[in-house]
Order: sequence, then structure tokens, then C-alpha cells
Amino acid sequence: MSKYLKCTTNKPAISYKCGEKIIFKVEAKSNCTPVVYDYIKWDVKGDDGSHIYGTYKFDNHKPLIIETSLSKPGYLHLYATVHLADSAIAPDFDVLEAGAGADIDKLEYCDTIPEDFDKYWGEIEEMVANHTPEILFKEEIKEGVPEGFKAYDIRLSVPCDGRPASGILTYPDDGRKHPLCGIFLGYSIAPATAEFHDNTIVFKINAHGIENGYKRVETESIYKKELDGYGFNNTDNASNMKTYWRNVMIRDLVGLKFAKSLPMWNREGFKVTGGSQGALQATTMAAHDKDVTFLAINIPWFCNLNAENKGFMAGWRPKFAEGLRYFDTVAQATRVKCPVKIHARLGDYVCPPSTTTTLYNYFNGIKEIDFLQAGTHSYNPPEHQYFRLRYDPSNPTGEIKLGKYRHYKGGEYEVIGLGCDSETLEETVIYKSLTDGTVWVRPKWMFAEYVTVDHIPTKRFEYIS
Repeated sequence: MSKYLKCTTNKPAISYKCGEKIIFKVEAKSNCTPVVYDYIKWDVKGDDGSHIYGTYKFDNHKPLIIETSLSKPGYLHLYATVHLADSAIAPDFDVLEAGAGADIDKLEYCDTIPEDFDKYWGEIEEMVANHTPEILFKEEIKEGVPEGFKAYDIRLSVPCDGRPASGILTYPDDGRKHPLCGIFLGYSIAPATAEFHDNTIVFKINAHGIENGYKRVETESIYKKELDGYGFNNTDNASNMKTYWRNVMIRDLVGLKFAKSLPMWNREGFKVTGGSQGALQATTMAAHDKDVTFLAINIPWFCNLNAENKGFMAGWRPKFAEGLRYFDTVAQATRVKCPVKIHARLGDYVCPPSTTTTLYNYFNGIKEIDFLQAGTHSYNPPEHQYFRLRYDPSNPTGEIKLGKYRHYKGGEYEVIGLGCDSETLEETVIYKSLTDGTVWVRPKWMFAEYVTVDHIPTKRFEYIS
């Protein structure tokens, strides 16, 4: 394991108010143990335009303390590196990218939904509804398939120009009906690959409709000239008819329509999921396929595209353009009806936390988001610290009543009190089994959360009386 910088804050990192003092504490560690270094260079930028920086020389394992604040709703981005005495970056230390937010519930969409948004998408939905996907290619995959599963490389006709829809279909070969999961990939020219889930039909859909079956490096070589920098053409993105993303979403909707036609689908559970670009696609599918029962997305991309034009710290994505207003993940969120769960990261400046928080704010139903401190788009810190938000329209205050509850697996419990973890300040629920009297303590967010059973969300604990 590399050496790393651990960041903690004086309060839960997403709980601050504007103008409130925010304190970052930074410690150098390896395997959770303090280590020696020469000095740290640090830099803190804010969505309010603030910028402070400095250096900190090792002082007998005393932590680096940085005090600052935010003057408007948004986030701070802490970037820190460990250096050697000769000023070179220490090669055995991970870079630290961490964050904290203030009044994040007030973050708003930096655009408006186009007046013809629903008309535009209604026409796409009707186009897909009137199209019967024809199987253009179907080849069974034998290599690497677990016993009891079937896998197929599939290509389907689509009602638009360009390449077909393509993906890898897998399912348990047991003659039973199963829930369905549509999976979408992050930004790449990579082919779809086989993914096997117990008791689940999986259709992993390729955004580009390209041939699967090649290794990733081979696929990139074949399609690089055609697809290099796809979706970033400013001229194309000026039009909602010419932007690359239009046909991506049509292919995705056709792929899901095909998957729903399979006789082994149980016609009940239907989850869509993906990370980064895949989160954009999954959210768009949940917005325009009424059968989706659950949306699970990670490090969501393409959110609040106009944010940097309003002063927020920028991420990596196409420039704001008229045609892209119809594809912004936040705009899509406003049309999603099913429950959603989001994973985001406070050090991710491919998908800045201000944009992922805005996405969360614009989902209207049951929703949860967790933020990993010091996680970036591609980096997981050695020590994990999460901060969570959740909202249930049936219990908007998040109150946990004292009284009897039924666990989703059938057991009955009595909530006898609420508490607070002395180390993390996390709210907890104290409850006892009505079967054997055993007393349990669980984080409040976990007690109140929804779990998915066959991709259908259900409360972990249901209040009885």
C-alpha cells in the first residue's frame, strides 16, 4: 500500500452552512499508521471563487490544519501533495483530493428545461415504441461462462441512422423467470463484456453499437479514428438532432426494449445502472422507460453542464451547448419516477460534487446519495469515510419514531431510542428484537434506507405501531 494523506473535517463534510468555519485536518499515514515526511504543499479552491494555499513542514506528526469557509452554496476542493526536501513530489505518497460543502441543499440547476423537452423525448419514445428490434447478429459465448448461465453477443436494428444497438446478454439457464438489469459503460470505446448476476438477466449495452468480442485495445484501434473524442463536437452539440448523444440514447432504449421482450423476464424487477457516462445513460433510461423500478448510479457525469458558466469549479465534459440541454443528467432526473441511489466522491473533479449534489436535489422521489471523502473519479482512498443524504416523500423529515417495526425479512423489532456515535457524531437507532430481546444499534441512515429485493426497492424497516 502506498503512503497517503488522510483528511478529516471538524464536522460532517457536507453539513456546513455558508460563512461557517470549515476546518480540514490532514495527516500522513501508511496502513493507518502515522509516517514521517518532509513537507506538504496544499491548495484549497471554492465554488465561491475563493483560493488559499500554502506549505506545511513536518512537525512531530502534528496534523496540518487548514481553516476556511464558503460564502455561497457549493464545495471546497482541497488538493495536497507530499514533497521531498529537494522539492520533488514524493513518489510513494498518493495525492490527496478532498472536499467539504456548505448549504448544499440549496444548489440549483444552472439552466432551465427547454420548453419542448417533453415533446422532443416523446417523439423518441414513440419512435422506439413503434420499432420492433430485429436481431441482426446473435452468437453464443462459451468461454468464461459460469455453469448454469447462458451468454450471447447481440446486435439489434434501430430506428435511426448509424450503427445498431449492441450488447452482451447473460441470464441463469434454469427455466425460471428473473428480474432484469440494464448496465451502461463509462466514457470509452471499450466493448461490452459479459457480466453474471445470480437470479438476474443482465443486458450490458454498448453506447456506440460497435462489435463486441474484441479485446479493449483491439476495439480502440479499430474505432479510434471514428470515435476519438466522441460527444465533444461543439458544432454537433449545438443541435439536439445532430449531437452524438441522441443516437446513443435511442440505441439504449431499443436495447432495453429487446431485453424486456425476453420470456424469462419476470415483468417486475427492472434496474438500470452505470457509472460516469453510464450514469448519464442509466438516468436517461429511467426517465423515459416507465418500467424501470430502480436506478443505481455511480460518479454521475454530464450533470449541470452550465455550472462553470455560473462560477462553479469545472469538471471534464463537453462545453455547454443548446443541443446538450436535452441530455443534461439533471434535466433527465426531473422526469425519473423510480427510487434512486447515487454514489459520489468529494475529490472528483471529472464530475464535481456540486454537480452531483445538484443532480440529487432534482430527483423528486425516494433518493439516497453517499459521498466518499478523498475519493476521486478513479481513486479509492485506503481509509473510507462516507457522508450520506436521503429523502423519502412519505417521511420527508426523516423522523424515526419509537415503536414497533417489521424488518423486510420478516422479523419484528422495537425502536427504544436514538443516539449519536461519540467518535463520528453519526446518528444511530437503538432497537431490540421482539423475538429474543437482543439489543442492536444501527446508523440512522441504514435503518431508514430502502433495500432492493429483485431490483424492487423496499424499506429495510417498516413502521407498524
